[in-house]
Amino acid sequence: MELYQLRYFLEVAREQHVRNSAEKLHVSQPAVTNAIHRMENELGVPLFVPHGRSILLSPYGKMLYEELMPLCESLNSLPERMKNLQLHEKTTIRLNVFSSWFIVVNAIREFHRIDPDLNFEVLQNEQSEISDISVTTVRHYRSKKRKTDSLNVFTEPIYLAVPDIPRFRGKDSIMLSEVTDMNFVQLSEKKNFGEICTSFLKEAGVKPNTVFESDDPGVVRFMINNNMGIGFWPKFTSLGIQQGRILLKKIEKPECSRDIIIEKYDVNSDNIHVQIFYDYLTKYIELYSKQDFGLGIS
Repeated sequence: MELYQLRYFLEVAREQHVRNSAEKLHVSQPAVTNAIHRMENELGVPLFVPHGRSILLSPYGKMLYEELMPLCESLNSLPERMKNLQLHEKTTIRLNVFSSWFIVVNAIREFHRIDPDLNFEVLQNEQSEISDISVTTVRHYRSKKRKTDSLNVFTEPIYLAVPDIPRFRGKDSIMLSEVTDMNFVQLSEKKNFGEICTSFLKEAGVKPNTVFESDDPGVVRFMINNNMGIGFWPKFTSLGIQQGRILLKKIEKPECSRDIIIEKYDVNSDNIHVQIFYDYLTKYIELYSKQDFGLGIS
């Protein structure tokens, strides 16, 4: 069966009259009659039965009509749904975020004040190219060919969060070899940040006494704030610390930092908002990284 035959059948089923249906369809009456006959021959059953000067649906025709109506309604609404989807695509930005959730969410919140109608979809997917913008992190970024339009890299120092006790007060910096006797609380190695911090410890030849690992940065922060251990702390993309309870110390041997990579992909080129938000996010992180947060870093 072809689509035009189904269209003719549905119109005749509604009108219960071939001539009237042909007029509404702007085709000849024989064209409608022939289309119905071909459908009946193909299906092997009668779809209509005579009823005076009109016709009625047979049990087979009634079944076919009930099956086709939802499909017909769906097809009729398809142009409007496609138009709505197009509008959604032009006002939606897909972010693939593997790092720096805290600062990215803050940037989204601030940007919503500029454009409250813009939609954001935030996900974590290894296929970065399905997103408009991705935020990832590595210890040291090495440039390589990527299917990307724009790329910015920000280097962020990593500090050690320690208790505010005499042992650590007044020290300008700290070496990881000095804290081998301390308990560590860390983000799980499943997270990129956790993997980077583990590489610091391995380079320093330190096997930490890790008492707790978590996928939740908020939990790690809580434990460090309550002196349940020490842990690595990024300078500007982390949640805030509780001042007066812990100190942030610069680390030497090895020098600890990571690179945050912001990339924009050309998967939604019709969406002008992608470039606007990409520029906003990179500028936001750049300005944020230069602020003095009063973290008691020494």
